[in-house]
Amino acid sequence: MFIRIPSLLFLVVLLAGCSSSPALKAVQDVAQLVAPFGSKASAGALRLNPNFQYLRVQIDDREAYFALGYQDREPAGTVEVWYSGAGEVLRLRNGRVVGATGMNTEWLSVSFEGLPAWDDLKGVTRFVRHRDVSPGYRYGLQESMSIYPIQPPRQSQLKNLDPFALRWFEEVGPAASGLPTARYAVLIGPGGAQVVYSELCLDSVLCFSWQRWHG
Repeated sequence: MFIRIPSLLFLVVLLAGCSSSPALKAVQDVAQLVAPFGSKASAGALRLNPNFQYLRVQIDDREAYFALGYQDREPAGTVEVWYSGAGEVLRLRNGRVVGATGMNTEWLSVSFEGLPAWDDLKGVTRFVRHRDVSPGYRYGLQESMSIYPIQPPRQSQLKNLDPFALRWFEEVGPAASGLPTARYAVLIGPGGAQVVYSELCLDSVLCFSWQRWHG
């Protein structure tokens, strides 16, 4: 399902060539888990370096860890680029996936129209999402989306955080997309709103959660 070790070696060489030592060290840490989603290894077993930032990515009872490689400044906002130990890449902007590569289904590019700020969401809000998806090279998919507040769910894969201390949202797209509903958990603090946990699907079956994690 996922990219294997040769991609990791290429990634390490690429980061080293960019003289990005923090990113390189973080990726070396997550490289201890060779096959994401193929192990029940814990963060403690991986001995993640506490000086770097990670995502805990989980599908069912299997988990992997993605390290923050760098932040890409773009006109639409800063994109966080996260790498797994086996070469998968997640690109997040304000808590939403704007790119996902190295998996069976890839979101090559994602953009939005009329996207609301997290701390402005009060009721049902609509916006438009554009996606380029592979395989099949489906470019320019345009989807009418709705997002609205919900109560903290009774079940989730959130760990070490009180779900009632977070604001929760559910996001749905057109039925034709075949994508299940996504959920987001947002921490509202003095520095603004930050998505700390999310559940989403890249296609009808490839579903996972991610959570901001500290080593």
